[in-house]
Amino acid sequence: MLSNIDNQKTDLNLLRKKIRAQRKLMSTSARRFAEKKIGDQLEKISVVRQAKRLAVYLSIDGEPNLTLTILKAKKRKNIILTPVIHGKTLRFSPLNNKSVLRKNRLGIQEPSTQIFIEPLLLDVVLVPLVVFDNRGTRVGMGAGYYDRCFQFLLSRTSWNKPKMIGIGYEFQRVENIKRQPWDVPLWGAVTEKGIYKFQSGENKK
Repeated sequence: MLSNIDNQKTDLNLLRKKIRAQRKLMSTSARRFAEKKIGDQLEKISVVRQAKRLAVYLSIDGEPNLTLTILKAKKRKNIILTPVIHGKTLRFSPLNNKSVLRKNRLGIQEPSTQIFIEPLLLDVVLVPLVVFDNRGTRVGMGAGYYDRCFQFLLSRTSWNKPKMIGIGYEFQRVENIKRQPWDVPLWGAVTEKGIYKFQSGENKK
């Protein structure tokens, strides 16, 4: 596990390069094994299983693939959604067998549709990340889309929906990241090694 990250721009950019390189070095077998473990961990979380509206990301650049989780959610008749870039923030569009996907300006697949659901109506959001710490602070790729989209969570006094769960590999976990005022903390995180829940301060491995 990495040590403290002070959130300076230069440090974060170097960290992003390091993590992206480390993800790309994973063998196909190691990646698939980790993704299977992550999928198994997610199935242990009741709020994921019970989510009526579950938001997922479509992986890129070595991020853990969520296909197994998507397939299980479909069997449960969950409404599955995925982010669509809208200006400087995100909208969430249904993802189903009829979805027509296209690459956005960042090279990420997203549905080509005008049907959207407001973020505050989501139950659970599975979020990609570069690193996360033991308090639920998340560092993404630096564009700030998730933080801007879910700013309303910062004004809440309790962990109401949507519950944001970071998804990554164990080597993406660090001890501590200096949290900025605009950083929206995670409700939990999942790696191939364990489930980390930050609401109660308890981690399960």
